[in-house]
Amino acid sequence: MALELKAGTKVYFLAICGTGMSALAGLLKERGCIVAGSDVAAYPPVGDLLKALQIPVCLSYDVEDLKKFAPDYVVIGNFIRRDNPQAQYVMEKKIPYGSFPSTLEDYFLQKTDNFVVVGTHGKTTTTATLSHLLTFAGLDPSFLIGGVPINFEKSFHVGRGKDFVMEGDEYDTAFFDKESKFLHYRPTFGLFMSMEFDHADIFANSEAMEKMFRKFVHLIPKDRGALIYCRDWKRVGELIAEEKLSSKAISFGFDPSSTYAIQNYSDNASGMEFELDGTVYKNSMTGKFNAQNFAAAILAAREAGVSAKVLAEALQNFKGVKRRQEVRAQVGKHLVIDDFAHHPTAVREVLRGLRAKYPQHKIVVFFEPRSNTSRRKILQSEFETAFDGADQTFLAPVFKEEALPENDRLDISKIKSSHASRGKSVDGPLSQDEMIAKSLKLASSSPCLFVVLSNGSFNGLHESLISSLKLQ
Repeated sequence: MALELKAGTKVYFLAICGTGMSALAGLLKERGCIVAGSDVAAYPPVGDLLKALQIPVCLSYDVEDLKKFAPDYVVIGNFIRRDNPQAQYVMEKKIPYGSFPSTLEDYFLQKTDNFVVVGTHGKTTTTATLSHLLTFAGLDPSFLIGGVPINFEKSFHVGRGKDFVMEGDEYDTAFFDKESKFLHYRPTFGLFMSMEFDHADIFANSEAMEKMFRKFVHLIPKDRGALIYCRDWKRVGELIAEEKLSSKAISFGFDPSSTYAIQNYSDNASGMEFELDGTVYKNSMTGKFNAQNFAAAILAAREAGVSAKVLAEALQNFKGVKRRQEVRAQVGKHLVIDDFAHHPTAVREVLRGLRAKYPQHKIVVFFEPRSNTSRRKILQSEFETAFDGADQTFLAPVFKEEALPENDRLDISKIKSSHASRGKSVDGPLSQDEMIAKSLKLASSSPCLFVVLSNGSFNGLHESLISSLKLQ
C-alpha cells in the first residue's frame, strides 16, 4: 500500500456500475478523490447514483478514455477479464491497481472494527439494518451495502465512528485473485446468515464454496470480536463445530437451542413482531427470514454497546432496502412489488412473507432466471416447488440461454409441470408483452399484488407494468 488515496488522487474503476464498485467509488469521492470509470451499461439505480455523484462513466472499455483521465490508481472489478483492453493497458504501463476488496482492505479497514455480513441469503438486509441501528444510536459508522437502504438513500458512507459495516460477498475477487471477496475484509465481528450452494459459475460444488466460509470464520480475532451465526441453518452450525473455533461464537434463530432464540414471532398486515432476549421488536417488513436478519443485526449492535431499548426503537424506524419487498407503485387496488430474490429459497421466503402481509391480494409473480446459478439446472428441483406461494407465476425465458448447453440449462417446462401437479398455475417462457397482457386480465377481476423477481433490470418490466395498469 505505497500509494495513499487522499483528496485529489485520481482513481479509475473498471466495471464501475456494479453495486459494490459504485459504492466504493462513492466512498472515495467522499474522501475527496477524483473518480471516473467504465462499464458496458449504467442501469438504475447505479447509473442514477453515479450521475448524482457526478462521476463520469465511459460506456465501453476504451483505452483512450483511460489515457485521458491519467489515473494514479485503478480498481479492477471481478467482471473484468484478463484480456480486457483497459486492464491490459493498466498492466503494461504499470499503473498501481487493486481489486474492489483489496482496495477496501488497504484504504478503509486497517484501523476500524469491521462488521462483515456473509451467507447465501440475507446479507444486504442485515448489513443495511445494522448500519441503521448503529447510526440511530449515534455511533456514525462507515458502511458499504450491496443495495440502497431507504433510510439513507445511498449504499455507502464514511463515518466518524470506529465501526465499519459491510456486506461480505463469497464471489471471487478478480481475475488475478480467485478467492472470495470477504476474505479481504478483516472481520472483527462476522455475521454468518445462511449457506446454500450458489454461484455455480465459479464454484464446482458446495465443498468448494464452503472452503471459503471455513477460511472466513477463522479470521475472527481470538481476543475480541465474535462470530454471530444463524443456528436455523443446520450446515452453518455443523461447519462452525467442525472448525473448532477459539474465537467467541454466538448463535441465534428460531431454533430453541440458540444462544438467543427468536420467540413469540407473529406476522400480519402491519408487519412483524418478535421477542429476543426479553425485548420485543417490531418492524413493518414481514417474513421469518427478515426476523433472522434483524436478530443478527440486533446482536451485533449490542456487541457495539447499543442498549436493547434503543435498538427496539431503531428497528421500528428501519424502512428496508430498495429491491427488497419494495413497493414500487400502487395503482388503484393493485400493488407492484420489486424484489431481488433469484435463488429458490429466497423466492419461497419472500412469497411467504408477502402472503402474510397482503392476505386479501392475489399474488402474481414475474420471475427472470438471470443469475449464473438460476439459469442452470443445478437448482432445478428446488425451483420446481419455489412458486407454490403464488396464485399465478409468469416465467421469462432463461437469460442468454444460448450461452448454456441445453443439458445445463434450467428447464422451465419441468417447473410448469411440477407446479401443475399440485394445482399451481405457472406459465412460461413468456415475452414481456405476453406477461403484461395476461396480468391485465387478472387485474380486471381482483386486487393483485404483482411481484417482480430478478437480480437484474428485467428489461424495465416494472415500469411497463405500472404504465399499463394506469391505462387500464
